[in-house]
Amino acid sequence: MSSEGVTRRQFCAAGGTAAVLVGLAGAGAFQNTQGTVHLRPPGATSEGHLLSHCDRCQRCVQACPYNLVQPLPLTLDFPTVGTPELLFREGYCDFCDKCMEVCPTGALSLEAASAKDIGVAKVISDSCVAWGWGGCTVCADKCPVEGALVIDERGRPQVDEALCDGCGLCEFVCPAPSLRAYDASTAAKGIYVVGRNSEAAALPGALTSAEYEAGARKEAAHE
Repeated sequence: MSSEGVTRRQFCAAGGTAAVLVGLAGAGAFQNTQGTVHLRPPGATSEGHLLSHCDRCQRCVQACPYNLVQPLPLTLDFPTVGTPELLFREGYCDFCDKCMEVCPTGALSLEAASAKDIGVAKVISDSCVAWGWGGCTVCADKCPVEGALVIDERGRPQVDEALCDGCGLCEFVCPAPSLRAYDASTAAKGIYVVGRNSEAAALPGALTSAEYEAGARKEAAHE
């Protein structure tokens, strides 16, 4: 198992807290996470629904053939520990449905809108090589959805957010870390997938690293 996979300690800790978390769900124990979002696997109806239905069994983690689904670590807020998020470090989502098929509680459902629409890709303007100098077209070349990611007349990647399904291939293949000098003040990659209900997704066009970092985990305000 890779270093990004589930450790024995994480697995046991998540399993040990599962009964408590599920038992408290009906009493509103998850209210303190309101306003926080994570990039969830396909089939998550909403953050609240997932938190109240997920029993932290890790079956979705084990079922993912690309090691994309990982449990949120013990360092985060207690109610989210052990629940699944997507990390595009070793590949991208091809919507194989395995995570949803093995979910025993309905936390991930084939009937949910997100079963084929995980999120949306957002270009990070101060990290994207093409944004500053042009020449890099890797994300657009690899995008599997026609028209979802194109290069404009200035050589910059542009995302059609209505077409993008958040598969994460653009994030996975982005070569920015190897093409530009390291800068701790900017995001590592030039494009990231964020949840559609996040504050980052609600902002139009490309984001700065600061906007991405501030908004990727924060729920957008609803009028």
